[in-house]
Amino acid sequence: MVIDTESRYSSILTLQERLNRELRENFERHKDKGREFLSANIITLVEGVVERLNSSGYDFGRCDYGGDINYEYSEQSYSDGAEMGTGVILAFQGYSVQVLWEGADKYA
Repeated sequence: MVIDTESRYSSILTLQERLNRELRENFERHKDKGREFLSANIITLVEGVVERLNSSGYDFGRCDYGGDINYEYSEQSYSDGAEMGTGVILAFQGYSVQVLWEGADKYA
C-alpha cells in the first residue's frame, strides 16, 4: 500500500505535536528541580520516548548526540531510514522536538 505524501506528512506533524506536548509537560513538572536535574532528565526522557516509539512499530536509531548542562542546548537526533539521517528524523533540542522527513522516498 502506498501512502500519499500529504497523508504521511500529516502523520509526521501529528507525531511532532504529540511529542512536543509530552516534552513540555515533563519540563513543567520538573522545572523547579534545577539545571542539573533537567539536563540529566532530558537525556533519559528522550531515550524513553524513542524506546516507546520503537516498541510501537517504529525503528529509530541514534544519529547524533550532544548533551549539555544547559539543557536547552542538549541535542539528540534519531532516524528510521535505511541509511542514518534518512526517513523520519526526530531532532530533539532541549524539551522540544522537530520531526523531519529526509531521503529518496520523501516524495515517492
